[in-house]
Amino acid sequence: MNLPTDALLEQADRLARRVSGLPWGEAEDSLSRLLAGASGSTLLEIVETAGRNLRMAEATLMRAAGEIAKRSDRDAVEPLARQLGDRTAAALVARVADVPLGRAADWCRVGAELVDRESLTGEPLPSRWPALSSAVDGGEVAVHEARVILGALEAVVPHAEPERLAGLEEHLIAQARILSFADLSALCRAIPDVFDPEGAELREEELRAKSGFKIVHRRDGLLRWIIDAHPEAAGFLTAALDARTAPRRAVVFADEDDPEQDRALEDTRTLEQKRLDALQSICRDSLKADDGDVSGTPVTVVVHIPLEALESGIGAATIDGVDAPISAATARRLACDAKIIPVVLGGESEPLDLGRARRLFSQAQRLAMAVRDGGCVWWACLEPPSRCEAAHLTGWARGGRTDLAAGALLCPYHHRRFDNDGWELRVIHGARHLIPPPWVDATQRPRPVDRPRLP
Repeated sequence: MNLPTDALLEQADRLARRVSGLPWGEAEDSLSRLLAGASGSTLLEIVETAGRNLRMAEATLMRAAGEIAKRSDRDAVEPLARQLGDRTAAALVARVADVPLGRAADWCRVGAELVDRESLTGEPLPSRWPALSSAVDGGEVAVHEARVILGALEAVVPHAEPERLAGLEEHLIAQARILSFADLSALCRAIPDVFDPEGAELREEELRAKSGFKIVHRRDGLLRWIIDAHPEAAGFLTAALDARTAPRRAVVFADEDDPEQDRALEDTRTLEQKRLDALQSICRDSLKADDGDVSGTPVTVVVHIPLEALESGIGAATIDGVDAPISAATARRLACDAKIIPVVLGGESEPLDLGRARRLFSQAQRLAMAVRDGGCVWWACLEPPSRCEAAHLTGWARGGRTDLAAGALLCPYHHRRFDNDGWELRVIHGARHLIPPPWVDATQRPRPVDRPRLP
């Protein structure tokens, strides 16, 4: 009888012999140092063997978890999981095997689906999906791959004859051997539409019913957004975010005298941070286009800041609807946008000033900046004028003037860097240059701002 445990012992012995056969040096007293001296082909062979070991071990765990799930069924006289103090079979397996609950749930779900059956008279019957069951036991298909294959098979059971189901089962097993898990999952998601095209609308409605937007207020002041997007919403969200974050849209300009990338102008944000900034930019654009009124005031973001914090740039401010405070420096930067209303508070927290028109650049000035700057003035940033803010080169609260020459277009990310990091913008020989702070570049080498233009 060929059991997964037999194959597991064989694979484990092969792995042990392969590792123990590596040349030992005098200083090799750990597996890490031993593998450091192995060739690339040897490392790949060890990874392949260990991976097969892992699949075989998981197949054994899946079989045991499936039996535990069977004995923990609600219809059982004494459910095993409840006898041992756990609510579900997955919780019991997760606790005993010391693995995440989701992984244990996969073992229980797949094990229950692939378990051998019995007839009404007690005669043994093969698994409902014999080919997949054999492939998992043999380590050819991993448990997480079997999970998505089972989902596709179950979805088409009402719409396919047994012969077609058996052929689909064999086809998916063959694809699991050659496709990545992401590609296999995409294939399995598309299969129900092939066998039941008329049910696509119902399946979409089921996904809409599961979708939603959850806001979690964390203790550290951050807001966590959990979005489960149905396909239509995901399409819009993905396209909008990709349009502003896709790496292929970024162009890097190399200086002939400095072939290496300018570290002072390097964008150090992670992809997650870029996505958040892109989403914030999209929301800004939405507010600019919203002509709805609230008490005669355009829908906007309201920032509350004490007068002394506005004047000194030291302190905190709050945004309506957000619990965590922001710094006074951020509030002063936000006040450059006409859709941000700064509510200046006095000693008794009474409103003293709700944004003065002269601190904001006019529409005509913004248009002139768009023509002059062509977008964000930060070198190599490609954000267009529509996604930029009209920034004061010297803060308005520090005496800066709301003049065309005293302003420039900066995207929200580079506006924040300009204000918070201490950058300057100077005119040198008739051309504007960004001057980095000493802690960014000790030489404070000027970086040209104006984009090349055709005559």
